[in-house]
Amino acid sequence: MSYELRELPGMTVMGIYARLSNAELNKLGDLWRRFHEMGDHKIVEARLNDMHCCVYCEYEGDHTQPYTVVIGCEVAEGTPAVEGMKTVRIETGKFAVYNRPYERPNPVFATWEEIWATPSEDLDRRFQADFDRYGAAEGITVNVGVR
Repeated sequence: MSYELRELPGMTVMGIYARLSNAELNKLGDLWRRFHEMGDHKIVEARLNDMHCCVYCEYEGDHTQPYTVVIGCEVAEGTPAVEGMKTVRIETGKFAVYNRPYERPNPVFATWEEIWATPSEDLDRRFQADFDRYGAAEGITVNVGVR
């Protein structure tokens, strides 16, 4: 699986959230269903654009330990979270960027399975904040923070 190393600017994302682990990925599916039922990106009135993101953050260790998932949109830094939502800051940094087309079945889960199976010496992850971005002209990007 190929990726491109890029320095990406920081951003703040606001959205609905859940705490889960890879052993509970059904919770991630439930969170996505809730996001779609609520109106997708329209639930974040303060959004800067119509793209939406899924952020993986607050890792307790690596990808085998619990972490927080936030599904929402980019907002201006300092935007306070509305009730039932959380804001998370993704710091400027180096990311392994995987570009995926919009297609069925959704290629994001298969991409993450490949990332999880990648030896740590091949992909030196930071485990601070990773994110998927949907709505860009190029399709879906899976962005993994690396050293």
